[in-house]
This record gives sequence, C-alpha cells and structure tokens, in this order.
Amino acid sequence: MTVLISGASGTIGRMLIRELEGECDLRLLSRKEIPGDPRWWQVDVTDFQSVEKACQGVDTVIHLAIATGQEGDYEDDIFNRERLDTNVKGTYNVFEAARRGGVGRFIYTSSLTVVWGYPAPTYVDGDAPAKPVGTYALTKHLGEQIACYYASEFEMSVICLRIPKPIDIEDPQSKAEPILPQWIAFPDLIQAYRLSIEVQDVSFEVITVVGESSVRRWDLGRAESILGYQPTFNLEEAGYTLRVEPSAYDRDGVVWGKN
Repeated sequence: MTVLISGASGTIGRMLIRELEGECDLRLLSRKEIPGDPRWWQVDVTDFQSVEKACQGVDTVIHLAIATGQEGDYEDDIFNRERLDTNVKGTYNVFEAARRGGVGRFIYTSSLTVVWGYPAPTYVDGDAPAKPVGTYALTKHLGEQIACYYASEFEMSVICLRIPKPIDIEDPQSKAEPILPQWIAFPDLIQAYRLSIEVQDVSFEVITVVGESSVRRWDLGRAESILGYQPTFNLEEAGYTLRVEPSAYDRDGVVWGKN
C-alpha cells in the first residue's frame, strides 16, 4: 500500500512516519527540500500540478499540511491569507488530485477548534455541527466541507478526524506545565490514523478523537464504533495535571477559542 502524507515534516507527520515506515510505501510531501531520501517530494499544496503528480499511484492520502508559523488563535491579516491559501485552496488541490489519481481512502486532518463554539461544560458529539471559533477553525471547517463534497459527488472514501493538540508522552518536559484536558497522547492519535487507514466500508465520516480524562466532554463514541478506537492513556493517570478549560477569551472585543 502506498500512503501519501502531506505536511509530513510537521510534528504529527514525523510521528506517523516513525510508526508506518516498513509497513507501507510512504510518499512524503513537504514545502521544504529534504535531500537524501527519495520518499520525500518537495511540494507546496497550493501548486496543483505538483500535487497532482504526487498523487499518482497512491492508495491512501493523509492530509496534514497546514499554514505554519503560528498556532490556533493567532490572528493576522497576512497570515490569515496564507491560512486560506494552504488550508482551503491546498486542501481542495489535494482532494482533486486524489480524485484524478484514483486514491481509495482520504484522511483529512480537521481540528477540535471546528466545534470550539460549544462552551464548557457542554458535552460535544463526535460529529457535532460546526461552531468554529477563529480563522484557523474556519479554514478547517471549510476543509471538512470540501471533504464532504468529494465523498458525495465522487464516491471517495473520506474520514475527517477532528483532533486536538498531541502530547509527546516520552518527553518529561511535557508534564512541566498543566495541559488542556482534550489534548491527546501521541500513541492514541497514531492509533486513530492507523485505524482510519484500515477500516472498511466508509463513505464519509466525521470522527472526534481526544485525550481520555475524568473531565472529558468530547464524545468518543463514533471513534469507538466506526474505527474500533480505544484510548490507551488516561492523561491524569499518566501524570499530567489538567488546567481549567477556557471556553473563550476576549481580545480587542472579539471572542476567540483555544485548541
């Protein structure tokens, strides 16, 4: 099986490579040049011709590429234009290239910020209607709409994973400060991607995966029933201290969320 990972040089991409190499033929896309390894292709997802070429002969796409440089709630006109180009135009390009290349499974990496408009302590379904907070969340929601379109119009098998920030539990420094209760241990996140590659008979699904804790308010039922997902780490039992989850904060008169 040939698995293409866009944005493969990012944090999640590097973890996926470590877990999947030796099991799959990997095709790894990055905007920066990574010499010495033929699996790496220097591709900007906003360049359709390059993406189309990369998607030839691919069985599964894991789409991770996002505008980099700032996280979550950062707002700036120039950076937001880059977000729209990469997260929306780039996502469209990868879906269209995958369609033309006959890709069988597309895993779109969405974000928990897409439903951050449900304030704590609201319990949020795994496929809850979008309530994006902030420009990043908006672009990820638009990506979900693109995903739905390709699944319905072209019968592409698509899974949208709504994910929070991952935690490297092997890094002792990750426990130095309290974390948000929805953050997820890397092994559990990687499990969700593995299962998304393997699961059969999926047309289009939106699935939430988050960390397990005593205060989890994000439903894992769809992840469990559709993927067979079972979290292996409880954040508190793993030694993490959870901080109070902010539903929003006010900056310059605008309400934003956190991922």
